[in-house]
Amino acid sequence: MKFLNVIFWLFIFSMPVSATDSLQWLRDDSRSKTDVLDYLHNENKQTDAFKVSLKSEVNTLLNEWQNNQPEKSDKPWKIKGNNEYSITTHKGQRQLVTRTLVTKKVTPLFNISIRSEAFNYYRLGGWALNNSGTALAIAEDITGSEQYKISIVDLKTNTITALIDNTEPNILWSNDDRSLFFIKQEKQTLRPFQLIQFTLSNSQSHTVSEETNPTWLMSLYQSSDHRYAVIQSNNDNSSEQRLLNLTNGQLSEPIRQRVKGIEYYLDLAHDKVFINSNVVNKRFALYSVSIEHLFNPDYWKILYLPTDKKPLKDFYLFASGVVISVGDGQQAQLIYLDNKGKTRHIETIATSGQVAWVSRVGDYNSNAFYIRSMSMIQPPKWEKVNVSTLNRRLYSQDNYPNITPSHYVTEQILIKKNGVELPVTLAYRKDKLSTKSPVFLYGYGAYGVTMKPYFMPQILSLLDRGVIYAIAHVRGGGYKGEAWYNAGRGINRQHAADDFITAANAMHHYQQGSHDIYALGSSAGGTLVATAINQQPNAFKGAALNVPFVDVVNSMSDTSLPLTLQQYSEWGNPTIPEELTSMKQVDPYLNITQQAYPPLLVQVGLHDRRVPYWEGAKYLSKVRAMSTATAPYLLATHFNQGHSMDRREALTQQAFEYSFLLSLTHN
Repeated sequence: MKFLNVIFWLFIFSMPVSATDSLQWLRDDSRSKTDVLDYLHNENKQTDAFKVSLKSEVNTLLNEWQNNQPEKSDKPWKIKGNNEYSITTHKGQRQLVTRTLVTKKVTPLFNISIRSEAFNYYRLGGWALNNSGTALAIAEDITGSEQYKISIVDLKTNTITALIDNTEPNILWSNDDRSLFFIKQEKQTLRPFQLIQFTLSNSQSHTVSEETNPTWLMSLYQSSDHRYAVIQSNNDNSSEQRLLNLTNGQLSEPIRQRVKGIEYYLDLAHDKVFINSNVVNKRFALYSVSIEHLFNPDYWKILYLPTDKKPLKDFYLFASGVVISVGDGQQAQLIYLDNKGKTRHIETIATSGQVAWVSRVGDYNSNAFYIRSMSMIQPPKWEKVNVSTLNRRLYSQDNYPNITPSHYVTEQILIKKNGVELPVTLAYRKDKLSTKSPVFLYGYGAYGVTMKPYFMPQILSLLDRGVIYAIAHVRGGGYKGEAWYNAGRGINRQHAADDFITAANAMHHYQQGSHDIYALGSSAGGTLVATAINQQPNAFKGAALNVPFVDVVNSMSDTSLPLTLQQYSEWGNPTIPEELTSMKQVDPYLNITQQAYPPLLVQVGLHDRRVPYWEGAKYLSKVRAMSTATAPYLLATHFNQGHSMDRREALTQQAFEYSFLLSLTHN
């Protein structure tokens, strides 16, 4: 139950720059200074001028993607009680709709298309229908800053009433429909730190609990039986949870007092509690206990102890038993237990080069969940699983009329260097592969996130143009488990860059060829790519960086902001001399030197609070000033966006990025 949106909070800074940084003037926390905005607009003009030469390719790609729309398969609906819910295209518009399990009659709840027309940027976060079905609570981000606003939609009148700003996106109703529970953000840092109960009758907010440790974050989720909310505080390697009774609003004491390095994540149904924890020997296992004895760890009994090669990832509760997800990026398995903890069935749902995960859209009593699976060249499919009977059947398959999977090849290679086996997943089109095929190499390598080989029809457009698309599963990511992650974070960050360079050099000689390498990285992936380019610029013929985190030491030296302290284990602690030395060695901005840099495209969002726009702007400006090569070095600032792209503009920006790199392959 550990959520990635909680882990990913490293980037939400307002970062100082050192007094000797000549580009510090580009930082404007207000995002309104004339000289800064003029600079960004002028950079956009230069980028737009370059775009003219790419217009034909951009339009061709967009037309391909438009004409190659899939015959979308039925997407599973979320089951809650006697109703199902889905965000889907209904009568030509994107809407949140519901239908009964019996009649299947569709009733619109909220028209997202109409609502989004009022804003330059729009993202619907969480939503929650009250128990009587008369009101819908929604959380919306209308700037890209990830500062959500909660509103209530009266489903009888369709009126929308704004309640409160600066919240997290998750919302829960009290069982009597009189209150909402959600997490409030600190105004300046956006740290989620307060559990709020909002009473609708008087529009009053009450702080139920506050996380006072500035290095910890707060979140919430609902238990499987819907009777409780689990209130979580955590930092990067420790957690503490409490139970909030959704009937009376009472908050329990901590299930277990916080201890450094100890994590636990629970769920419960009908007075039986299940806990994923590393409380013994720092090794995650699944425990069970009655709610009566939950607060006494002596009663916690191991229900399932995974092997080192198949770590426990998550678990799901159903009336017929528990489903456990184990494995890493190389293999994913599901283990079915009955209600007494006895293993009923084990099945593999993905191997190397494939992606599969559990989609929990059925509630506890439904005894149903879905498996979503795909590969880089195989369109996605849904399979429905009945937990009671263990029956697994095909539910639906996306069909792309203009895509023939047999035209393509995907494989995973292992690159061995210095005792390390680095996985690289790649794909290409059979009849387009040559010894000169360009390689687009993608990397991330942070937070233990597993960058999986998802199916993206946009990537197939690259393969159709003779590109080999590859994903380097570097250390610092989670592809090979916890040890793989630890080997590439903090003072070990250089290992991630080493791996990316190793992947680039190996792909250069793929199948006895001589392939030019073009790099792609977003957010922390921008750190990875920019570091690799600093250290071996001649290994890359070009790169596209999206919202890159490239000013690491300056960011992590800001002791006035709490989230800096929280992320020391991920990026290093600059107050410790040996760690500062390691950080300086891999800081992309500090290590820009006078050498020939490959062509670069850097895209940033003005309202990005994870990686502020000035990081990419400073980086690109310094590269341009220091490089002994001539060009092109392009900065594109998206003035109505934050860290994530607005879904209405995403394909256009992706087409520009791909067209930029493709243009370099023609030189």
